[in-house]
Amino acid sequence: SQRPSSPQLPEKKNDKKQLRRLILLIIAITVHNFPEGLAVGVGYASVGRPGVSIQQAHNLALGIGLQNFPEGLAVSVPLKAAGFSTMSSFFWGQASGMVEPIAGVIGVICVTLAEQVLALALAFAAGAMIWVVCNDIIPEAATQGNTRLCSYGVTVGFVIMMSLDTALTE
Repeated sequence: SQRPSSPQLPEKKNDKKQLRRLILLIIAITVHNFPEGLAVGVGYASVGRPGVSIQQAHNLALGIGLQNFPEGLAVSVPLKAAGFSTMSSFFWGQASGMVEPIAGVIGVICVTLAEQVLALALAFAAGAMIWVVCNDIIPEAATQGNTRLCSYGVTVGFVIMMSLDTALTE
């Protein structure tokens, strides 16, 4: 008997089991592709940071891309063997990998947002410390007669931190 070109609803227990296995396989490979996409997105978003070049990001993307061929086949071949049409099998093989570009964009967004949130959090912390110094420590020093010493300390500390920031920034 010839297999149908499109899948039929399973009539036997074994057919249901086979379909369930195929669905689990497709889900497993699709889920497996998500972190791969994240890795590529993070790789490209990290270009320009110390130790990360565009060539390294390209190599990562190429390596992951090459191993996606057998993963697509791991989805398509069992589907074709189970009676799905060639186009349907090909489609599901391709669809299982389509989460990678989506995850790649998510990876880029996460790196970009984390970088911006980190800068804002550090700016908030610095502002809070400056406010504490100006609002509490300097007035307290003035009541103890140490206004000049406190002002010098703030000035020297500021100059040291700005010098370190400039010297350590590439």
